[in-house]
Amino acid sequence: MKLDVRSNLPQGIKWTNSHTKELPFSIAQALTATSKGLASIPESKNKSIISDLRRLAKQKLDRPTKGIQDGWFATTANKRTLTTVIKPKGKFTGRDGGIKGWNRSRYFVGNIKGGDRPSKWIELEARQLGTLPSNVDLVPTHNIDRDRFGNPKRGQVKTLFKNVGTGKTFIGKPEGTTRPFGIYKVKGTGLEAKFIAKDSTNYPAPLAGLESKVHARARMVFGKYLKMRLKANVDQATKKGRADLRTGLFR
Repeated sequence: MKLDVRSNLPQGIKWTNSHTKELPFSIAQALTATSKGLASIPESKNKSIISDLRRLAKQKLDRPTKGIQDGWFATTANKRTLTTVIKPKGKFTGRDGGIKGWNRSRYFVGNIKGGDRPSKWIELEARQLGTLPSNVDLVPTHNIDRDRFGNPKRGQVKTLFKNVGTGKTFIGKPEGTTRPFGIYKVKGTGLEAKFIAKDSTNYPAPLAGLESKVHARARMVFGKYLKMRLKANVDQATKKGRADLRTGLFR
């Protein structure tokens, strides 16, 4: 998600060479404060784009997990690029070199644009380990426990996948029956349905218009944050005796 932030330079002040020098760094700080908050602007933590996205997830989505509520991140702008990037969190390399996290892009895109629901991780894994058509969703049955958000407990699902190779889990359509495609636990000579396949569902796009809300927040706070940081940076340079308070040389 790209921000097109346009703001007039602070008016009604004496513009000096120090203002010109501190401007790039001040813009970078204002961009960071706008996107995710900045410690030197305390109010920005709750009046940033990331905080807005967190609130929208709680308001618009059905019992979102913490991983979804906190599913966006923003980069820190610097004075060379003057850019901040806001996007869904994804996989990353941990300190131990292992791959951590999970990609939230498909989930958010589905809720922004609507239409066919993107495949969840359970369905993607099931298609790799067994037989599952691409045009179906897996729906958990009463035979699998749910967490407080109403989602299947991840540990139980992972155990099911782990047991595919041992013959204790079957993924596919049971032969000689009318039972649907699904994930089944093998119990003696029978099968206990854990997930069954249903025709793909559509998202109602509860996050439609998200980008316009992001730009509205940017327009609301960026100019204010820029003015605050520019003044603070010039004041700090003046206090340290580094400020060039002459005018007209570099403007």
